Amino acid sequence: MKAVFIIYNQSIIDHLLRLLDRLALRGYTQWEQVKGIGSRYGQPHLGTHTWPAINNAMLVVCDEEKAQLILQELKVIDTQAPEQGLRAFSWDVQTWSD
Repeated sequence: MKAVFIIYNQSIIDHLLRLLDRLALRGYTQWEQVKGIGSRYGQPHLGTHTWPAINNAMLVVCDEEKAQLILQELKVIDTQAPEQGLRAFSWDVQTWSD
C-alpha cells in the first residue's frame, strides 16, 4: 500500500476530486486552510492580506499501481497551471488489516 500526500491550492479541488472519481478511489482525508511556502518556486500561501492564497491537503491510501497513476496525473495538472501550487509525496504504508 502507498500513502499519497497532496498539498494543493484550494482552487483546484474539483480537479482532484474528478481524478479520484476517475480512478475509483473513494477514501481520502482532507485538511482545509493549510498554510505554507513551496520549497522551490512557490509563493507563500498564508491566507493573509499580503499572501491571500491558501492550500488544502489530502491523504489518499491506495495500492501502488493507483498511487503511480495519481502521481502521473497530478504532474500533468501541475504542468498545466504551475502557478496554482501543487505538490505530492508518497511513501509505503502498512494498514492494520494487512
